[in-house]
Amino acid sequence: MDIKKMIEMTEKTEIGIESLVSKVNNDFIKLYKEKNIESYIDTLNDMLELAVQLEFDFVLKYFGAVPIAAAHERFQFQEIFKCLGTRKSNKDWYLHLFALFLGIPSVFRLDSKEIERSFFETKKSTS
Repeated sequence: MDIKKMIEMTEKTEIGIESLVSKVNNDFIKLYKEKNIESYIDTLNDMLELAVQLEFDFVLKYFGAVPIAAAHERFQFQEIFKCLGTRKSNKDWYLHLFALFLGIPSVFRLDSKEIERSFFETKKSTS
């Protein structure tokens, strides 16, 4: 996926960081239940918005993140929620969370090309 281009299309909003974290948490719950591309893209939008708010967009654009994929979806989401739960005591929580998030398509067997295509189509239609 072209994360750099996706971040460039993401604008900073007025939503506060804690509200975005809460929204991302709810997105992950929905994604775990639905296991589809639409839910993944919704979560991706909020994750990128959170990256911009936390000023990690530069790090992700130029250094990237390596996907982390667990052997089973349950383990993947345990790590995701652990990341969210320990964010106050872990300064690198977002980078780890983003790497886990990037691993979800391989765990759910979602097509990365389809995710990217749908993401850009959605962005173009809302512009």
